[in-house]
Amino acid sequence: MGVDLPLLDFSKFLYGNPAERLKVAEQITDCFTRHGFIKLKNHGVSDDIVQGIWKWGKLFFNMTTEQKMKIIHHPGPDPQRGWSKKGAETTSKLRKENADGAPTGELLDEKEHFDCGPPGDEQFPNIYPEEDLPGYKEFIENYFAAAQKACLEIMSACEVGLHIPEGTLVNSCIPAASELRMLHYPAVSIETLEKGLIKRAWPHTDFGIITLLFQDALGGLELEDRSDPFHFVPVITESSNEMVVNISDTFNRWSNGTIKAGLHQVNVPPGLRGSTHGSVPERYSSVFFFKAHREASVGPLKEFISSERPAQYSDINALEFHREMTDILY
Repeated sequence: MGVDLPLLDFSKFLYGNPAERLKVAEQITDCFTRHGFIKLKNHGVSDDIVQGIWKWGKLFFNMTTEQKMKIIHHPGPDPQRGWSKKGAETTSKLRKENADGAPTGELLDEKEHFDCGPPGDEQFPNIYPEEDLPGYKEFIENYFAAAQKACLEIMSACEVGLHIPEGTLVNSCIPAASELRMLHYPAVSIETLEKGLIKRAWPHTDFGIITLLFQDALGGLELEDRSDPFHFVPVITESSNEMVVNISDTFNRWSNGTIKAGLHQVNVPPGLRGSTHGSVPERYSSVFFFKAHREASVGPLKEFISSERPAQYSDINALEFHREMTDILY
């Protein structure tokens, strides 16, 4: 059957009449329910910011290792901040089926990344290469603000599409506790990937509410085809300003398992599928992990609990859940 992932015009929700808003909202929640993913255009994250992702991503990751080491992230259960070198995070651990008999710790990710949280975060302070890369902090903070705003508007659309009271989702996301990630996947030989111990990113779900993703022209993001479990299909974006959005674990918990998180991976890009030798070029992308505020409950919402479907998840707060999941990555 394959995956029919439509490109939805989010401006019809942002600026449309009530009928247009309802139609787009229901399309969004239907697509999330069926696939765990949507694609949006006219989403409010400006072209300038999206183009800045590629500009500043290349500038950051082309810094010397010595420069990046000044802001290295030290692994642990708290939110990630600064630079994580290749192999620091292991997404294979988030899904036990990935191991398939392989020794623990051998299934590595072929990527490096920069992470930050809300501007001015006092609980988990951000760190930037301010001396080595002037202007980077300003760009990242502007990008964070635009992505956070877009996510809150998507939450509003979900409230409309799911026919639940206004504020049910949005109010649990203020103040901001989201995380922004800039990603670089170095060039790697197809032979290395074919050995089966390294992937650009292993099949996994994210553990926030939703994740926004922008990918460069190379591509490589794949989602699970739910009509053919454990078969992945490429997510094609026709322009750099098309935004891919996937449902993540917290939304799955809030909906009591009725809207499941989107399983995805980063694989050989579509143009190189089937090749047995050669090199996969470097890839740049960026993700915005939209999170509930740290004290918000990530247990099932009352709107999704019934005598026929009792609560399936524990009532813990978002920071506790984050720490539980991050601890698995290291």
